[in-house]
This record gives sequence, structure tokens and C-alpha cells, in this order.
Amino acid sequence: MDLHGITREQKQLAAAVSMLLFIISLFLKWQTFGPISGSGADLGSWPLVLLIALAAGAIMAADALGMDLPLRRLNPSAVATYLMSLLVFYVLVFLFAIDGIAYGVWLALIFSVVGLLLTFSVYREDTR
Repeated sequence: MDLHGITREQKQLAAAVSMLLFIISLFLKWQTFGPISGSGADLGSWPLVLLIALAAGAIMAADALGMDLPLRRLNPSAVATYLMSLLVFYVLVFLFAIDGIAYGVWLALIFSVVGLLLTFSVYREDTR
């Protein structure tokens, strides 16, 4: 995947959109046991994951749009990369822990990994 052809702001906005899609995937079917199914929002820790995804997406969108962030001492792309890595870890844990995996988990994994790759690319540009 060649990310050199798109601008920094486009990467940041794409990462913010991937976090929005990740949030939507929380409300899709994550597991099925015969007639019983559950979404990511049925898990006990979903509000924390929702806040992490909102924060990461908001940081990326605000930085892309040139808004002043209160993270003057911290690199916004580093904070967003860290938060998105937590989301990837969260989804991977449930991939290995849940029986009867449904399509929502796979979508959440795809969107969190895409967001992580984009923010990591922005972070690498910032540190050069």
C-alpha cells in the first residue's frame, strides 16, 4: 500500500473516517450462537472503546483542519496512533476470545487497522 501519493491532511481525514466506521461497526453483529446474537455494544467495555475511537478520530480531524489542539506538548499524531493501537488490540482480543465470530468484528478490525496505518504514516512524517 503506497501512502506517498496522498497528502498528510487526506491521511488524517481518512483516519478520522475510519474511526467513524469503526464506531458504526460497534453496533453491528459481533457474535452469533445459533439464534442468539450480540453486537459490539453488548460488550461491557464498549463505552470506553467508543470514547477512544471518538478521541482518536477527533484529534486526526482537528489536526487536518488546522484547529488548535490543547496537546501542545504532545504530538497529536502520536496520541492518535497510540489510541488506535488500543482499538486494534481490543478487537484482536475479542477475535481470539469469542466463539461464533460475525461480520462486525471483521469490519471493526479492518477499520481499526486502516486507521492505525494512516495515523502511523502521519506520525512517521511528523518525526522526520
